[in-house]
Amino acid sequence: MTYVSWATFHEGATDAVYLEVLLPRILEDIIAERGIHNSDVPATPSVRLGRNGRVVDDVANEACDAKDAFEIVFIHADTGGRGLAETLASRSGSYCQRMYEICQWPTERCVQVAPRHETEAWVLADPSAVLGALGYSGDFRELGLPKDAAAAERLVDPKATLDTALGQVAGPRRRRARVEQLFPAIAQRQDLAQLRRSSSYQSFEAALVRCLQHIGCIE
Repeated sequence: MTYVSWATFHEGATDAVYLEVLLPRILEDIIAERGIHNSDVPATPSVRLGRNGRVVDDVANEACDAKDAFEIVFIHADTGGRGLAETLASRSGSYCQRMYEICQWPTERCVQVAPRHETEAWVLADPSAVLGALGYSGDFRELGLPKDAAAAERLVDPKATLDTALGQVAGPRRRRARVEQLFPAIAQRQDLAQLRRSSSYQSFEAALVRCLQHIGCIE
């Protein structure tokens, strides 16, 4: 039995409440499909990095100090606009590189989580999951939601799209209060096959597969 523990670093609290529900589902799905032997994936991260800020050296040192507590570290960063997208690899990859320099943490086991533009591009990937979390029985087009992951990824401002849909269903006063409940509810409902239609997700999953192969728990 392999215990596939994991750590996270997120740019924001909202991203965390979504990704920390989604990530163990993805790990379990890949391992169930391709696992060499039984593996146990905890439902929550063993370490949440970034308690002392987002400075690369601080995060890398924090990770190295706790490296015995996890097998994988996920580094989250939105790609944002064109300028941010062009510097994403150096921004998020620098945490991985610094971990390697400080404590020889294998770069294969430092996985970048980089939804196109914003995390909401993944949140919106499966309209049925969004509608279910909203408790809305109508058509996704009535709320202006994208039809699939590819369409969600083409949105320039997916956060605004989700915010508008939530406002239509919940009303402006309850909109903000419901976000932290909405994100994990969507993450629980999402069909991973739908999410795999997102090119940024495909890149993430390919890196995660290489990571799990490096650990030795999948073929």
